This record gives sequence, C-alpha cells and structure tokens, in this order.
Amino acid sequence: MWNKVEYQRQRKSATHVGYRIFLKYTAWFLYGIACACKFCKAKWNPVERRIEERHYNRIVYKLIIILKIVLIASQYLMYFVMFLAVYIHYSLVEKSSAQNFLMGTFAQGINYNVFRRLVIFLHLKQDRIFVRQTVNEILQISEDIEQKFGIIYHCDANLLGVYFLKLFLLYVYMVSYWYKSYFLLINLLYWLLLEYCFMGWFLYQQLLLNWYRNITIFLQRFIDDHKDRERILGRFHRRLFWLFELHLRINNLHRSINDNLSWLSTSIYLMIFVCSNRMELLIECIVFGEDELENKLYIIADGVLGPVLIPLLYVLLIGLCTDRLRDAELVLQQQIVIIHGLYIRKDPSRTLAIKVLYNEHTSLIIHQKLEPLQNLIILGTTCDREFAFDYLLTSILTAVSFVQYSLSCGDYPINECATHK
Repeated sequence: MWNKVEYQRQRKSATHVGYRIFLKYTAWFLYGIACACKFCKAKWNPVERRIEERHYNRIVYKLIIILKIVLIASQYLMYFVMFLAVYIHYSLVEKSSAQNFLMGTFAQGINYNVFRRLVIFLHLKQDRIFVRQTVNEILQISEDIEQKFGIIYHCDANLLGVYFLKLFLLYVYMVSYWYKSYFLLINLLYWLLLEYCFMGWFLYQQLLLNWYRNITIFLQRFIDDHKDRERILGRFHRRLFWLFELHLRINNLHRSINDNLSWLSTSIYLMIFVCSNRMELLIECIVFGEDELENKLYIIADGVLGPVLIPLLYVLLIGLCTDRLRDAELVLQQQIVIIHGLYIRKDPSRTLAIKVLYNEHTSLIIHQKLEPLQNLIILGTTCDREFAFDYLLTSILTAVSFVQYSLSCGDYPINECATHK
C-alpha cells in the first residue's frame, strides 16, 4: 500500500505547506472582510468548525445598513450632474461621438445593475443562507477527505499566475481611477465587490481541484497494489462506497453554486462591453494618437489597459478552471474503470456489496458523461479555453468595427490620447 514515509514527506514539503497557507489565509482574508463590512452575517464557530449566522441587535444592524447607504449616496451631487450631462449630451452627439457615448452609457448602466446585484447578494437573507450552507459543505468535504485519505495541497502555477496578474492590473487601475476628476465611489465599489466575490469563487475552484487530485492519488494506490487484492479488498469496498457518495456530494455542491451564482458569471460575460469600448480607445490611441510613444504608454497604462485586460483574464480563469476539471474527471473515470476490472469483476464472491458497487460504478460513469463538472458563463454555455478565445476574438472584432465606423464618419484624425489624458 501507500508508503507512509513518502506520504509524510509530501505533507512536510515546502510546496504543500506553502499552498496550504495560501488557501487557508485567503479564506481567512475573505472572512475578515465579511466581518469588517458586515457581509452575510457570517460568524465562525471554532468548536463546531462551521460558519453560523451572527445575530445583531435589530437597531444596530439597521444603523449599519443606513451608514452603508449614506456612504454610497455621499456623492449625490456627482450623480445628479452625471445624469444631467447624459440627458443633455444625448441630443447633441452624432456620428462616432454618439457611438462612444452610447457604448459608455450602456456599459455604465450594466455596471450599476451588477453593483446592485452584488449588494443584494452580500445582504439578502436567502443569499446569506446559500453562502453559509455552501461554505459549511466545502469545509465538511475537505475535512472528510482529510480524515479518509489525507490532503496533499497543490495549486496550478498557471492559474495562480493569471490570477495574480489580474489582481495587479486591477490594483493599478484602481489607484489610477482614485485620482481621476470623474471618480465615483460606486464604480470603485463595483470593481472591489466583484473581485471579492470572484476571489471566493476562485478559492472554491482551487479546493475542488485539490479534492479531485487527492481522490485520484487515493485510487492510484489501489491500482499500484492490485496484486495484494485479498488483503485490501474489504476495506476498499467500504471506501469505494464512500467515494461514490462523496462524488455525488461534490456534484450537488457544484450544481448549486452554478445555479445560485449564475448572475456572477453573467456579469463577467457582460464586461465585454467595457472591454470592447476601451479596446477601441486603445487601438485609436496607438494608431492615431499624436503623442510621443512614452506618453502613449503612460496614458494606456493609466486608464485603458486595465478595463481591456481584466475582463479577458476573468473569462480566461474560468475557462482554465473548466479545462482542469475536465481533465480531472477524465482521469477519475479511467481509474474507476481500471479498478472495476481489477477488484470488482475478479471478486469470487458475488455478494450484494459487489452488485451494488457495480451499479454505483455504472451510474457514476453515465452521470459524468451526461452532466460533466464544468463552469457555465451565460445561458448555460460552458466556459472553457475555447470559449475564452472566442470571447477575445469577439472583443477585438467589435473594437475594430467601432474604429472603422469612426473613420467612415470622417472623424480622422482621431486623437484619443489627447482626449483621454
């Protein structure tokens, strides 16, 4: 069987410890923000090792909500001026200016609607219950796998690299936006809350991949030791029963997250309007801008590069996670088929347990074929790397079409760099 010395060595390795610390403190970071900002009424119970609902005094909680509303509405004069400017500007713009105005207004409207949904998600009772139940189920599954198999943590370096690149671009964009004359707090909160929710989703994806990785390591032990079948047969049957139950729990959890967080993936998809609009400015600034190259690079990095790349990286991360899950499920299917042939079909006693395992094995394979574990983005569409490439291509073609329309309106030369300093 599995070499305990080798297992302990991997548990003490720097990579395992580092990834475990990263996942643990990311979870504590999310929980700390939830407590500080009074999101989801979350409270950690160290005895039961689960999330419970924090009970506030009704008056105190209402005062907290009022303070949040006052904070958002503190720039009411800016909002009034903005809506008044939109109303007046609507009848004055024409040609390519009308196109930019319409796209900018449409993208801003989408941002406000997504911000509304983010606020509702972090405060509504129904969503609070979903978050609490989901987090507790994730903790329970991780604890069960730790007790049955032991978890050796590992994170995909490519996923982490893309994620930290996105965080860096978001930080640069937020710092730049903070000093803009048109700074609006609601736009800043939109980006921060969206990233907060996505960070929680990304942490779940990392744990999900770790679950599958450790399950496949466990199954590989039995494949490697198939010659010692008689000694491990009884214990294996019990663990395989538990494995089928665990897989069903993971699938139910993932389906619940997909259903209840469909608005989050849809919001990320709709960022294509912001991406295409800013990509048009990027192309026009590079091609038609009259500034020096150094000034162009500064202007692009200051307010254009972030809104162009961040939506693309969001979709790319979802696609990469989907592909990793697809690969993990394929490995799991292959291992179960091999183990089925090595242990179940060769078992001399066709007991009831063997028959049940055979049926469970067949059901699992059929279920994985009909409803594979995947991440959906909009209207039930699977988001993988192929979809991420189509998303990028659509954004580029849309931006180029906008530029072509501007040129067809006779607005050449276009000096976007000068107008967006």
